[in-house]
Amino acid sequence: MFDKNKYKSTIGFTDMLFNILVGFAFLFIVAFLLIKPEAKKEDFERKAEFVVVMEWDHDQPDDIDLYVNDPTNSTVHFRLPITNFMYLDKDDLGYANDIVKNVDGTITKVNINREVVTIRGIIPGEYIINAHYYSQRQWEHDGRLNTNIKQQKDKKLTVKIELHKVQPYKIWWMGEKTFTHRGQEETFVRFTIDPEGNRVGDFTYIEKKFVSPFRNTIGSTGFSENFENEDEPAHEPSGAVELSNPQIRNSQIEWEQAGR
Repeated sequence: MFDKNKYKSTIGFTDMLFNILVGFAFLFIVAFLLIKPEAKKEDFERKAEFVVVMEWDHDQPDDIDLYVNDPTNSTVHFRLPITNFMYLDKDDLGYANDIVKNVDGTITKVNINREVVTIRGIIPGEYIINAHYYSQRQWEHDGRLNTNIKQQKDKKLTVKIELHKVQPYKIWWMGEKTFTHRGQEETFVRFTIDPEGNRVGDFTYIEKKFVSPFRNTIGSTGFSENFENEDEPAHEPSGAVELSNPQIRNSQIEWEQAGR
């Protein structure tokens, strides 16, 4: 007789179910991998061409000021925080404006000594970046100014400056200098750009002063009155590093004739 049980088997059906499950698992994994969260950088976009960042010892109360001079001889600084395409984000006074007195009387402090200048547009020509030691005054924890503090002759601050090119992003230059006394002003770097924002020539370090050594003020044009010195020797900051490889023209004649 014909034995039906001889041909009965569930192996094929089991294999089919197993393959279906494997297929669903594979599709689930692929779908999970294709889920791409929105990049965080899309949440915040800085509209700028260049950003100059200056920092000094974060645990010190001293006030260092950043000066950036553009090709029109306009200088952005704490007394003129907006000029042409240049914007000073904050006049950092050291300890003074790093503290907030809360409603319960407690003090919240942020140990950040930093000033930032944003250059939002391109003006072809030379830019000069300086730092000036404005104040060595001591601020108390309650926000009061201690005027009895003596100037510390042996004090040393390390001031660092970075030059960032935003579009496309690249750190063009960074360097640092030591500041030892109130009124000290240093030229960190000078650079020249063309109308497209490309660097022309090399970075240079010839000193140029913007602050009067006696009044800590600058003239209405953005320069120190009767105190400009282009003849001082160039002092390259320690640790000065060129971190970019922008297109540098072999000749500046064509660009200079175009309207510099």
